Amino acid sequence: MAVYEKGIETKRRLILSMYHKLEVKDASDITVREIAKENGCSPAALYKHFDSLEYLIVLGSIRFFIDYMVEYGQLMDTDDNLMDSYIKGWTLYNRYAFARPDLFYRLFWGEYNTMFGDAVMEYYELFPVTGSERFPAYFYTLFFSDDVEERDFLLLRRAENYNLLSDEDAVYFSKTNTLIVKGMLEKYMGKSVEARKQGEQECNRLLLKNLERVYVPGEEKK
Repeated sequence: MAVYEKGIETKRRLILSMYHKLEVKDASDITVREIAKENGCSPAALYKHFDSLEYLIVLGSIRFFIDYMVEYGQLMDTDDNLMDSYIKGWTLYNRYAFARPDLFYRLFWGEYNTMFGDAVMEYYELFPVTGSERFPAYFYTLFFSDDVEERDFLLLRRAENYNLLSDEDAVYFSKTNTLIVKGMLEKYMGKSVEARKQGEQECNRLLLKNLERVYVPGEEKK
């Protein structure tokens, strides 16, 4: 039992080490030797806990996503109009995503997406988080989804159930809004902090413009 617990703690330590490394470096600049040395182990020992460096990078990257989801859970518990909550959710996502477009793009549309499902499950087992208190089942359905379009459609279906938009609208916006964010992240990847902030604001404006026919901030749908 003690050996098992020690292994769990080692995995947690290595994931957090990777997360802190990703705070200051691009994933492509991180090596196995570097992480192993900083944690007082050999590269071979690191591979006892993780299948590959890429998988460890994904686990470290998910910490950025987790922080977003915890805030999103709090947003879900507010009494906002569902369309207000929907656009606030995208605004929140963009705040995190444009801070690290390299990680968010790779997690949801790029090379890391195939590992996302397994990694987020393992991360949650190692570092359980609390999301929405009012809608826990719904929150965790979103939490474990690696498909942004599918998750967006689930959010819009809630608004559809309150007659805030049609099913056709829900399908359309789940496709177009995710494409807007994907394209903007791709455009601003590798740009300066100032440029990414401008990209985030531009992306938010485009999302609002796209939603105009069913959503105007501060106005109730008649």
